[in-house]
This record gives sequence, C-alpha cells and structure tokens, in this order.
Amino acid sequence: MNSGVALKYGNDSPAELSELHLAALASLKGDIVELNKRLQQTERERDLLEKKLAKAQCEQSHLMREHEDVQERTTLRYEERITELHSIIAELNKKIDRLQGTTIREEDEYSEMRSELSQSQHEVNEDSRSMDQNSVSVPENQSTMVTADMDNCSDLNSELQRVLTGLENVVCGRKKSSCSLSVAEVDRHIEQLTTASEHCDLAIKTVEEIEGVLGRDLYPNLSEERSRWEKELAGLREENESLTAMLCSKEEELNRTKATMNAIREERDRLRRRVRELQTRLQSVQATGPSSPSRLTSANRPINPSTGELSTSSSSNDIPIAKIAERVKLSKTRSESSSSDRPVLGSEISSIGVSSTVAEHLAHSLQDCSNIQEIFQTLYSHGSAISESKIREFEVETERLNSRIEHLKSQNDLLTITLEECKSNAERMSMLVGKYESNATALRLALQYSEQCIEAYELLLALAESEQSLILGQFRAAGVGSVGDQTGDENITQMLKRAHDCRKTAENAAKALLMKLDGSCGGAYAITGCSVQPWESLSSNSHTSTTSSTASSCDTEFTKEDEQRLKDYIQQLKNDRAAVKLTMLELESIHIDPLSYDVKPRGDSQRLDLENAVLMQELMAMKEEMAELKAQLYLLEKEKKALELKLSTREAQEQAYLVHIEHLKSEVEEQKEQRMRSLSSTSSGSKDKLGKECSDGTATPLTLAELRPYNESELTAELTNALRREKKLKARVQDLVSALERLTKSSEIRHQQSAEFVNDLKRANSNLVAAYEKAKKKHQNKLKKLESQMMAMVERHETQSLRTELCIASSEHTAVDNDPDRQLQSKEPAGRFALCTMAAVLLLPMQIRGSARRYRSHLP
Repeated sequence: MNSGVALKYGNDSPAELSELHLAALASLKGDIVELNKRLQQTERERDLLEKKLAKAQCEQSHLMREHEDVQERTTLRYEERITELHSIIAELNKKIDRLQGTTIREEDEYSEMRSELSQSQHEVNEDSRSMDQNSVSVPENQSTMVTADMDNCSDLNSELQRVLTGLENVVCGRKKSSCSLSVAEVDRHIEQLTTASEHCDLAIKTVEEIEGVLGRDLYPNLSEERSRWEKELAGLREENESLTAMLCSKEEELNRTKATMNAIREERDRLRRRVRELQTRLQSVQATGPSSPSRLTSANRPINPSTGELSTSSSSNDIPIAKIAERVKLSKTRSESSSSDRPVLGSEISSIGVSSTVAEHLAHSLQDCSNIQEIFQTLYSHGSAISESKIREFEVETERLNSRIEHLKSQNDLLTITLEECKSNAERMSMLVGKYESNATALRLALQYSEQCIEAYELLLALAESEQSLILGQFRAAGVGSVGDQTGDENITQMLKRAHDCRKTAENAAKALLMKLDGSCGGAYAITGCSVQPWESLSSNSHTSTTSSTASSCDTEFTKEDEQRLKDYIQQLKNDRAAVKLTMLELESIHIDPLSYDVKPRGDSQRLDLENAVLMQELMAMKEEMAELKAQLYLLEKEKKALELKLSTREAQEQAYLVHIEHLKSEVEEQKEQRMRSLSSTSSGSKDKLGKECSDGTATPLTLAELRPYNESELTAELTNALRREKKLKARVQDLVSALERLTKSSEIRHQQSAEFVNDLKRANSNLVAAYEKAKKKHQNKLKKLESQMMAMVERHETQSLRTELCIASSEHTAVDNDPDRQLQSKEPAGRFALCTMAAVLLLPMQIRGSARRYRSHLP
C-alpha cells in the first residue's frame, strides 16, 4: 500500500502527502471505532443467548425431574399390581391343591367301582350290563372333565407365572436403567412401559380365564380397578407424549441457540482479525508518513497487539524488515490468534484433572485481563492523551481490586461448602433426635410393661399372704399349737373373717386386673401373632381370637387357672418388655469424633470440592498479596522518581550557584583593576575623587561647570567605563532572573511531586489498614476455631461421662434382672432408672448450651 501511494503521488508536494496520510488515518480510525461498536454489540447478543441457553437447560432439567417422578409413580403402581397378582396366584395355588385332592379321591372311587363291576360282570344279564356301562360312563366323563380342567389350570398357572416373571423383569429393568436426556431413550422407556401394561393385561386375562374355569369370580371389583387403571394409563401416555413433544421442541431450540452462538463467535473472531489487520495497517501508515513530532514519537513506538501497551524497544525501527518476512510474521500471528481463540471445552478441562470451580475462576480472571488489555489498546488507538504512568497506575489498581474480588469469591465458595457441611450436620442431628425420641418411646413402653408387671406381682403377693393367713387361721381353729379358750376362739373367728375379707379383696383385684389385661393385651397379642403377608390378608380363612370372654368371671371364684393366667400375663409382659428393648437403637455421639469421622467413607466429590475451595482461597490470598506487593513496588518506584527529580533540581541549583560565584569573582577582579588604575593616575585630587566616586557608583550627577575642566579623552574614557559597567549589571540581572525562574519551576515541580507522594502514602496507609484488618479477621477465625474445638472437647467429655454412668446403671439393672430373688424388690428402682434415663436425654441439650455459655463468658 505504501509503495503504491509513493508511486502514484511521487511528484506531489510533501504537504499533499501528509494530508493523504492524515485522511487515511482518519478513515482507519473510523473503521476501528465502528468495528469496536459491532464487537460490543455481538458480545451483548452472545451474553443474551447464553442466558437463554441457561434458562432452557434449567427448564429441560425440570422437565426431566418431572418425567422421573411420573415414571417412579408408575413403577410403584406396577409393583403394587404385581403384589396383588402374587396374592391371587397364592389363592389360586390353594384352590388348585384342593382340586387336586378331590380329583385323587374321585379317581380312587372310580378304581374301586371298576373292580366291583368286574367282579359282578358274570352274574348280571345283558340289560343290567348295559345299565352298568351307562352308569360307569358318567364317572368316566366326569373324571376326564376334571383331569382336563386340571391340565388347563396347570397350563394357565404356568402362563401366569411366565407373564408375571416378564412383568417383574420389565419393572426391575426400568428401576436399574439410568435416565438420560435424549428422545430415543424416552421412546424406549415408553415402549417398555407399554410392554409392561400389555403383560399386565395378559395376566388379568389369564386370571379371568382361571376364574371362568373354576366357576366363580374371585374379585368382583377387579374390573372396576382395571378400568380405572386403564384410564390412568391413558392419561399417563398422553402426558408422556406431551412431555416428549416439549422435550423435542426444547432440544430444537437448544440446537438453534448453539448454531446462533457459533455464528456469533465466528463473527467475533472475524471482527477481531479485521481489527488486528487495521491496526497493523495503521502502524505501517504512521511509520511511513510524515507527521508532527508527537505523532512521530508515538508512531515510532509500536503497539503490542496482545496487551495494548507501548513497546519500549527501538530495534524494530532501526533494522528494516523485508515485505516477505513481514507477511510470514503476520500469517503466523493470525494462525496463533485463531488457535488461541478456540474455546476450551469442559471435557478437556475435566480430562486434565482441574476442578470446574478452579477452571471457572481462572477463566474469569483471564477474561478480565483480556478485557483490560483491549480497553488500553482501544484508548491508545484513539490517540488518548493518558500518560504511561497513569495507565500503569490504573493497571496496578485494577489488578489489586481483581485479586481482592477473587479472594472474596473464594472465601464465599468456602463458606458455601461449610454451610452445606453444617446443613448435613443439622440433618444428622435431626436424625439423632428422632432416634432419641424413638428410644424414649421404647423406654416409656418398657416402663408401662414394668408397672403392669409390678402390679401383677403385688396382687400375687397379696393373694399369697391372704392364703397364708387363711391357712394359719384354719390351723388355729383346728387347735394346732393353741390352748382352747373362749377369747382365743373369738380371736380365731375374727382372724378367719379378716383373712376371708383379705382373700376376697385380693381375688376381686386380681379379677379386675385380669379383665383389664384381657381387654388391653389379649386382642393385641392375638393380632400381632398373625402374619402380615399381603396375599394371606385376602384368604377366605379368617383369624379368630384366642382369648376367652371374661364378662362373667366376676361372679365365679378365683381358681388356680386364673392365677396361672396372671402368671402367663406377667411372662408375656416380660417378653414384650424384652422385645421393646431390642427395638432400641444404638445412639452415637452428638459430636463428630475427628478420628472416626475420617475413617467413615465419604464422597470423593465432596472432599475434593472442599479441598479445592481451600486451595482456591489460599491461591486467591496469595494473588491478593502479590497484587499488594506490586502496588507497594509501584509506590516505591514513584518515590524513587520523585527523589531523582529532587536530585536533578539540586544539581540545577548547584549550577546556578556556581555561575553566580563566577560572576561575583569577575566583578571583584574588575574592581581591583579599577582601583589600580585610579592609584596610578596622575590626575588631580578632584579627578581622583571623581574617579573614586564613579568607581563606587555612588557619585552625584555631574554639572556642566564640573565637566568643563575635563578633556574630551577623559570624558570618553569615563563614558565607556560607565557603559561597560551598565552592560555587566544588565547581564548579572538577566542571570539572576533566569536562576529565579528555574528555582520557581523546580519548586513547583517539587511541590507537585510532594503532593503525589502524600497521596501515595495515603494509599499505602489504606492498604496497610486493609492488611491489618485481614490479619485481624484471620486471627478471629483462628480463635473461633479453637473455641469450637474446645467446646467439642468439653461436650465430648460430658457425653462420655454420661455414657459411663448409663453403662454402670444398665449393668446394675441386668444384674438385678438375672437375680430372681431381687426382682420384686428392684421393680421400683427399674422404673426410676427409666425415668432418670429419659430425664438425662432431655436435659443433655440444656447442659450443652449451659457449658457453651460458660465457656463464652470466660473468653475475652
């Protein structure tokens, strides 16, 4: 281009060439501004499309979650139907067994009838023989029909087993299959559900055929349920089709968005290449065309296209570069820029082994750096008047702020992960509270059973004591061990009456307790003794209660069977209490033991996320410290420049003082010469006096009368001396004025530098205050961590001590249970132990909070 311009306008004047160059520069700058605007517009469109893409992905994930919920509900319904079919199969198996038993009995009867008929065949006539044959044909037909029915039932049973096996396989395969986002897999899931429904329909038809063969309908409401299920299946199919259509539309929209994104990226790359080409052309035009000294100096320092900064090396201007080498260099840079503009995919990042959060932070920081470089490059291309020092200051401050932002982001990520961990701990604590509640319920039930046992034991003891007193009274009434006396007989009768009353009271209390136990425990134990299989609930055999009615037991006497029943109830209550104790859960500590917590298998992703967050926080802290060090280095460099400028002003003052000293020395020498001439002159005293006054410069103006006695030669000599002295004084005044101007300029520059230095010191002071605040926060975090560790140790010690107390109490309780002589005496302590255990469980959080408050009160 430059060579063409030179050939075309070779004969023109330099002014026209400079105008042409300036016009070309203006057009190139306009193109660059327009391209920058288009680039910003495409970037805004790209951001908008990225937001739309993220929204579409969120909607797609929401639809997939809804689809998974629907499929899970459908799977649960299929499992329920399979369970019902299992119950039907069990019922049919029972009926088939009964039919097989009746068939075997009929075949035995038929064989016996055949033997009897063969024995009486020779004794009857032909008519009776024909009648016997007719009578025998009837059971034969019946037996063949029964056997055919049995074969048909066995075939239908095998077919039903096959259909149910296929249905279970479909449901299990549906459970094990992983959900994906493609339409083909959704269609495959729909086909699987359709085949499962067909299997269910086939199973229902098989059951209907079996019912038709057996002669009666087992479940009359099955047809209604079937119609209801068919309606639900049709609704689910319609919903599935609508979800599939919506998913297809979302995928099409996603593909269109991706295509638009690719087109925008290509347009952006093309605009960037165009900007680089225009910048290179602008540099070449500025390097070849004549311009002002400021433009020449700026053009002689080319722009770095990657950073937008001025290059300080002048070797590129000193050594000429050939056109071929220039083109090769441009093509290489274009290929490098095109290869560097290629986006890095997520699979490549994951294959390298870098976490997604780390890659996101690094990419964000690189993008910020590239944006800053583009801004500086655009400012320089527009010819901004910003100085390099200001640009450098802006870069340092921006880097420091970016590092601070990244550090805060990493701290936010760490706090987020810590919050998730606290949430998991809260969930664990809620589960632990549920376990405590279940254990408290079990202990309450065990306490209730223990109280009932104690009450039964007390009644047995009262019965035994009343029986013993009755036997003692009978012995005394019989005269065993006593002297026959009237007062003694009256006492014996009163004793017998009292013993009968006590016996009656104890028997009534025992009967009332038996009635209460029969009403509260008997039916429940009879019900819990049965099986809870789903198919057995559909059987025709109903469960009957094993307990007998005790409504009229109050009118009867208390017998040994009633006493044995009371003992059986006591044993049953003991068994129930033991069963309740077996349901008690093992409670772990409410605090996390670090040793046991590390041993527990934990998800690798959670551990890696936490480690990556900590590493990212440390990395961002180091980056922030590095940015602060760079800022301090920049301030020190500015201080160094200020000191150098101050030193240069001192050197200028030194030069001015040296010139002033030389001038004063020359004046002293001139005065000495004048004095020597005045002493050597032979003029009169008046002339000497006039010469002295003139040499001192303090003489009064001369009059004509005083000038008359002088000659012309003397006057001319005096005038020339006066003119020479005047010139010297003017030169001295001029030197003093120039020195004064230099001093004022240097003082102004020094004042400006001192103001900048004060501002830099203020900024450094603010940075130091921020660093102090950060160190203070770190110290506070360490103190909080130590506080939490100390609280955990205190609470762990309290829980361990409570555990040891509970273990000691439980061991004592088991020792009492093993000793039959001490069982009656230890019922009340056992109840107290259960109540103490519940109170300890309820008071444990209050003790923990109290210890935490006491520990916080001791902290500074």
